Amino acid sequence: MALSLSVLPLYPTFGEDEVPTSLLRRAAPTVGLVLAERSGPQRIITIAPNSAEIICALGACKRIVGVSKFCTYPAELQRRPRVGGLFDPDIERMVALRPDLVVLRGRSDAVENLCRRLKTPIYMDQTDTLPGIETCIIELGEKLSLQPRAQELLKQFRIRLAAIRDRVADRPRPRVLLTISRQPDKMADILTTGKGTFLDQMLDVAGGVNVFGHLDMTYPQVSAESIIAQRPEVIIELMPEVDLTEALRRQILAQWSKLGSVLAVARKRIHFVADENCLIPSMRYVEIIEKVSKLLHPEEEIAP
Repeated sequence: MALSLSVLPLYPTFGEDEVPTSLLRRAAPTVGLVLAERSGPQRIITIAPNSAEIICALGACKRIVGVSKFCTYPAELQRRPRVGGLFDPDIERMVALRPDLVVLRGRSDAVENLCRRLKTPIYMDQTDTLPGIETCIIELGEKLSLQPRAQELLKQFRIRLAAIRDRVADRPRPRVLLTISRQPDKMADILTTGKGTFLDQMLDVAGGVNVFGHLDMTYPQVSAESIIAQRPEVIIELMPEVDLTEALRRQILAQWSKLGSVLAVARKRIHFVADENCLIPSMRYVEIIEKVSKLLHPEEEIAP
C-alpha cells in the first residue's frame, strides 16, 4: 500500500439526506447565524488541517468546535470533536455542532449541500500554492475580524521565505525529485509534483529545480524509467513521520540503489523529510522549506 496516514472515522457517517429532519429543524434556527458580528464567526468547523493551524495562529483556536480526522496541530485541537474528512464527513455530527462557518479545502457535495440547507457560510481554502497560503491568512483574518494579527503572520511568512531565497540565491540549483507517496516495498506508484503546486514552488524557493516541473498535471504518478530519464541530482522523500521507521528507510534506500545510473543515487543524495506537516500547506510550511533548502545547500557548501 502507498505510504499515507490511515485514520478510521471516530463517528459513523451519514449522507446529507440521511440526517434526521428533526435534527435539522433544531439546528436551523442557530446554524449560520453570526453570534458576534464584530468579531466574526464563533463556531467554526474546519475540514482542512492547514486552515485549522492558521485560525489558531490568528488567536482564534477557541472558536473551532470541530475538526477533520487529519487535524493534529496544534495539540489543543486534538481534543475537539472529529467530523470525518473531505470524502467521509460525519454530517450528523456537523449539524449537532451548530457551526456558523465551515472551512473546506477541496470539494464535498455532502458538506456543501448541508451548508446550503442550513444557510451556513462556507470558506473555500485555496492553499495549493504559496501565494494561496498568503491569501488564506488574509481572508481568514478578515472573516474573523483579526486583520492586524493576519498582517503580522503574513509579514513573518514573507520574511522567512525571503531569507531562504537570499541564502541560496547565488548557488547552483540541483535537479530534484520530490516523492509524496509511493509503494513502500517496491519502486512503484511514485507520486510527485508537477508545475505550479506549493510543493513545486517550495523547491524553487529552497534553491532547487523540480525535475517534473514541466508537467501540467499537478500530482503525476511516475515510473522508475521516467525518473532515470529526468536525471535527478537529489531525491527527497516526503512523508509523515509516523510512517517512517528505520527499517522502512533502509528498504527504500535499497530500492534506489538499483538505479545506480541516477546521479542522486551515485552521490548518495537521497534524503527523507519525515514531518507531521510535510504535506500540509499552512504558514508553518516555511519550516519544511528551510529543511529542504539545507538538504539541497548544506551550510558547509555555502560558507565563505
